Amino acid sequence: MTPLPVLDQAAGLLARLDQAPCNGCDACGTRCTAGIRILKAEFEAIQAELARLPAAEVARVIHQEKRLPIPGTAEQYVACRFRDVERGRCLIYPARPLICRLFGHVEWLPCPIQQTAGPQPGGVALMQAYADYPRQTYEEWLSEETAASPSDS
Repeated sequence: MTPLPVLDQAAGLLARLDQAPCNGCDACGTRCTAGIRILKAEFEAIQAELARLPAAEVARVIHQEKRLPIPGTAEQYVACRFRDVERGRCLIYPARPLICRLFGHVEWLPCPIQQTAGPQPGGVALMQAYADYPRQTYEEWLSEETAASPSDS
């Protein structure tokens, strides 16, 4: 995996965040939606995390129904493929992408129960730098990787 300056910047910002209010909390969970665009390095980190997990656990979460109601409305949304909707947690939490790590700590993703310190300096600039890198959904990166792999036939 090629080191990216934006991920070094992210590590610095994330190290300054007080994550204590987030321990054991799942209030941000309904914001875990499908279609999030991530860096190739984040895709690779997710792949490594998935390889580390028991295959049965990965399959259990991946095959859950992800079309869920939006609380308080008649509408639905599609949850992230890694959202364990039965247990209210993230399957890939240690390898989750930057945008997921910023929940509750940036202006556009405030803590839904106001338990964090609020927006942290540098979040907007970090995401502007992040947006300069090629990003695709997990599914798009996976499709590219699958297409580039030699077939087993």
